Amino acid sequence: MRRTPYITGLLASILVGAASIADEPEHQSDVVLLQKCSIEYDRATPVGANYNVGLIQECLVRPGDRVKAGQVLGRLFNKDVLAEIEVRATALESSEIAIHQREATLEVARAKLRRAEALFSRRIALSAQDFQIQQLEVKNAELELKAAIQGQRTAESQLQQSKALVAAREITSPHDGVVVEIYMNTGQAIMAGSPIFKVVKVDRMRVTGYLDASDAWHVRPKQTVRVMPELEGVDLPIEREVFEGQITFVDSEIDPKTRTCRVFAEVENRGGLLRSGLDCRMEIDLRNPSGGRRAEATGSVLGRPADTEAQPRSVPRTSGEGLAQEGRER
Repeated sequence: MRRTPYITGLLASILVGAASIADEPEHQSDVVLLQKCSIEYDRATPVGANYNVGLIQECLVRPGDRVKAGQVLGRLFNKDVLAEIEVRATALESSEIAIHQREATLEVARAKLRRAEALFSRRIALSAQDFQIQQLEVKNAELELKAAIQGQRTAESQLQQSKALVAAREITSPHDGVVVEIYMNTGQAIMAGSPIFKVVKVDRMRVTGYLDASDAWHVRPKQTVRVMPELEGVDLPIEREVFEGQITFVDSEIDPKTRTCRVFAEVENRGGLLRSGLDCRMEIDLRNPSGGRRAEATGSVLGRPADTEAQPRSVPRTSGEGLAQEGRER
């Protein structure tokens, strides 16, 4: 019984120590640093023709030219279709003239019928047979006018079809960008599925990195990123530039071998300084886009409540060292 005060004091010190550990704020970085990320064009599109066969008649751009979506880059041989357009246009004009002729014929037949009706009603010098003939002439003129209108519609459709064939032989840019490759020149024959031009979108770039599984649940689309280009073995001014953007995609699949998942970010290519193929570092701000709280998965993550407020630190954590570093700090 004499040891009771000693045991009681020991238990009290243990409880106090446990309480102090529980009350100690959890140190956690608000930034994840990804090494060896790759920079690519946001869109790089090989552009071909709608036709499988044909000759390139003209090339309207050169490498380095900026183009708009829908701009004509080149044309396949289309002189035969242009000649067909002229024939269709002439046929359309003829159909319009035919309509005017049929309208005039119908008006004359209706006038004769009105005169015949007046005579027939008074039974003056007009038989019933002659009156029926006048009625039939009006009906025939109406049918001829309908046929002429239908002919005009057919001519219009054929003309539009010919224009569509001309448009199909035009090679247009699918989006805004810069022409970086011309694979074929004037006079060369195209092959099925072969690209003729390559257009890249350079105003925005896509950055691909790989997250540790321990960080995958903290990264969300629209979180802010900072990208710093790196060129191994050289020291260039571009390496001191910082480009800002946002997370656009976090892969839901984790590679079982590397225990990582892909993450995409989109950054503005300020001044066109970034080039596809560059390596870079990427810092991901784990706070919500509005700032203030660290983005957590629904429920608890790694034993922590989802809305636990993170304590900011000045040194970012490199993805892959998160759990080890947290263990050392504790």
